[in-house]
Amino acid sequence: MKILMIVLLFCSLASAEAIPQQGLYICKSGNEESICDQMLKTNIKDDRLISITVEYVGYCGSMGPYQYSCVGQTCGDEGIRFEFKDLKHYSWENKQYGFKCDFEKK
Repeated sequence: MKILMIVLLFCSLASAEAIPQQGLYICKSGNEESICDQMLKTNIKDDRLISITVEYVGYCGSMGPYQYSCVGQTCGDEGIRFEFKDLKHYSWENKQYGFKCDFEKK
């Protein structure tokens, strides 16, 4: 019985989505030097990430905030895509211009 409970607990934890931490994220590895820092806020409902709000800051001055809908660990719209790797890292892509970057929480 104990083994079954441990297996069920592990499976439920493995399937849970990691909700990224809010705060300032810095481009660590990108293909364009003008990619701006991003201030990220999460919108959560029933322990699920439903959308993020992002303000592009730093080099950009301040643009936004913009809101992007989420499905699982991926958020965005037709032009922008965020894919969360863990609590403090995500990949970002501007599809229109082909800009990409791996972001890390500062």
